[in-house]
Amino acid sequence: RRLDEHVEHLRTVLERLRQAKYKANRDKCEFAQQELEYLGHYVTPQGIRPLADKIEALRVWPEPTNTTNVCSFMGLAGYYQRFITGYSRIAAPMTRLQSPKVPFVFDDDARRSFQALKTAMLMAPVLSIYDPTLPTRVTTDASDYGIGAVLQQHDGGDWHPMEYFSHKVPPINSLDDARKNELLALMALKRWPHFLLGRRRFTWVR
Repeated sequence: RRLDEHVEHLRTVLERLRQAKYKANRDKCEFAQQELEYLGHYVTPQGIRPLADKIEALRVWPEPTNTTNVCSFMGLAGYYQRFITGYSRIAAPMTRLQSPKVPFVFDDDARRSFQALKTAMLMAPVLSIYDPTLPTRVTTDASDYGIGAVLQQHDGGDWHPMEYFSHKVPPINSLDDARKNELLALMALKRWPHFLLGRRRFTWVR
């Protein structure tokens, strides 16, 4: 964005804060920045990616030995699941071990899930920042475990991901195609209403 647009946006935000009788701490504010760290992410004009120290923390995380260890690891990995395609499927064995009702047995399935999540984070893509002027598409998929989707935009050269989403649901392969497609579309709209609702057009690939 141009600097004059940035200044106008700041003026609008600060005016809204003033009207609501809120104050901003100047020492904690940064203006006119091209790059910044925000809530565990590194944001640049090219996109958003996890902070390097968070990825490193996951990379060196020791194999869990109890439920508490699993919950701690999954808390950090889950925070960045938007960068991982098929997160729910990959994480399923580890997710199961988070329940206090499940005996803690770190078996081969859990070990593969643990390592796969580490690998996925090391290979996490840079996610593009939404641009309302670009062509947008949602690609959805269903499996025995749940559903998945990716929100993408085309920059004139190629499609780039903005966010991945997956969710565990009861088995849906028994549903007929029409009901399955309705479920996939509904989940995508519930996940990204701020990007999809109100758009005159976007592509849905299933």
